Amino acid sequence: MLSVDMNMPFATFFKKRWQNWLNRRIPPVREVTLNQRRIFIFLSRQGGMASLVLVALFVGGINYANNLLLGLCFFLGALFVIVIHHTYANLSGLRITAIAACPAFAGEDAAFILRFDDARGREHESLLIEWEGSTLPVEWVQGATEVTVPLPTQRRGWYRPSRLRLSSLYPVGFIRAWTWLDMDMAAIVYPHPEASELMPVGAGTDGEGETRRTRGQDDFEGLKGFTPGDPLAHVSWKHLARGQGMLTKHYAGEEAQSDVLDWNALPGLPIETRLSRLTWWVLTLSQQGRTYGLRLPGHELPLGSGLDHRDECLRVLALFGRERS
Repeated sequence: MLSVDMNMPFATFFKKRWQNWLNRRIPPVREVTLNQRRIFIFLSRQGGMASLVLVALFVGGINYANNLLLGLCFFLGALFVIVIHHTYANLSGLRITAIAACPAFAGEDAAFILRFDDARGREHESLLIEWEGSTLPVEWVQGATEVTVPLPTQRRGWYRPSRLRLSSLYPVGFIRAWTWLDMDMAAIVYPHPEASELMPVGAGTDGEGETRRTRGQDDFEGLKGFTPGDPLAHVSWKHLARGQGMLTKHYAGEEAQSDVLDWNALPGLPIETRLSRLTWWVLTLSQQGRTYGLRLPGHELPLGSGLDHRDECLRVLALFGRERS
């Protein structure tokens, strides 16, 4: 027996029941082949208007006993039935496979890659993917066809999009066939990088705590080429005006530290701002080919370099304080 919570708005109640029904009928999968259980079909807006015209023709033919008008009505009705079969067949047998969900930075598009094919070798055409507000037409599926769907992201962590709608109006647009698919895909979204001048490093453990000469304000040591992260106040504008390139004044000081990016080196800042600045420095140091580590509350990555180390640091930053839902 259907129980209704009187405190729940009708729209919310209906949406919840609809989602539960969809999850039973079309459960989340990484690969699905469309059949009559997974395909819905109904009149499109144009088809609804054509149906009204067809009914008017039938009523007129009956009222005036006009056999020619009735014959036209029956002919168009037969075409409607044929169109229903062709529209359904354009989706039936289509196999959709989840290939990959590419990482992205918050505020950018995450790429979700799907593969379309048909085990029977049939062709499909004029498909439309609607997913999280993004619309992507697929004009032709012949053999294995990979499609990349960009979806906008808002916040860091795991991004798991809702169901996608795959539809078709082929061949004449009077009938719409569609399906709702949950491809069980999730993309990791990194914090949006925010540039900062000073590297947020803490006391290092490399070299057994030995004192290293680092950039400071004690003694002028010389000029060096400008690199991202250098304070603009240290830029030698005279050399730049002479056309000698962008150089920065390098100072030396005695300080015990290392290239371990430290959460505690950014006191007083909001959590997301700290993560954004650490993300920017991970990208900068990785681009420069330097060795660096990462220290967050409850998690520390040792010194390392390379793309794998960069991706692991970005992953830790993205999932800090969050788990996959």
